Amino acid sequence: MNALRTVIVEDIPSNHQRLIQLLELHCKEVHVVAIAETVEDAIPALTREKPDLVFLDIELPDGTGFDILSHFEHLPFKVIFFTGHQEYAYHAIKFHAADFLLKPVQISELIASVKLVQNIVFDEQYKAKIESVRRQFLNPEKIILFDSAGFIVLESREIIKLEADHCYTDIYLTNHRKLTYCKILKEFEDLLKGNESFMRTHRSNIVNLNHIKSFSHQGILKLTDGLTAHLGDSYRQSFLTYFSG
Repeated sequence: MNALRTVIVEDIPSNHQRLIQLLELHCKEVHVVAIAETVEDAIPALTREKPDLVFLDIELPDGTGFDILSHFEHLPFKVIFFTGHQEYAYHAIKFHAADFLLKPVQISELIASVKLVQNIVFDEQYKAKIESVRRQFLNPEKIILFDSAGFIVLESREIIKLEADHCYTDIYLTNHRKLTYCKILKEFEDLLKGNESFMRTHRSNIVNLNHIKSFSHQGILKLTDGLTAHLGDSYRQSFLTYFSG
């Protein structure tokens, strides 16, 4: 198997030293050719080394890993995101099925991640997926969804409600449009955590608060475009607090 020329972009020396040790012991196909600790250092290192794989930290002293990705018009390498924060970046990465490791890195997860990346076909679809993670992170008001034809970019204000349908989620949009995706509602809930316009109101519903027209004590929410949603008892207090505040 050909060696994977690899660059590690990580600003804490103890973290990239541990990663190198683990790779040398458990992922011998990975050959680390450079380490960079800042955005400024990473871009010339990546340009010079032309790696197959980059372990990319999200938060760096002079920017983010996404600033590095933005420099390359056409992504020339595979990416394993490397982060210690289970916040918005984490959810964007997970939602778009790009690979990531949480710090501190666990051996089993590292081995699985490297194997997964090795088996990924480095094609335009993969590049588009990484680009979608970048765009999602930089602009949470836009939601990027892949389908069989490619991908769709939605403005969050277009979404009226999301509704669970077993392993699928129906997305109801303005002007009586509807999309269905093979992702459970919890995945969309995680993705939308950074957007204060959306609230889980029921085990089957997430609603855009800007599209609510009325509420009844029976737990029925009337929305724009003639749609309705449910307000479950466990969600009622946070919902009423939002509107009474």
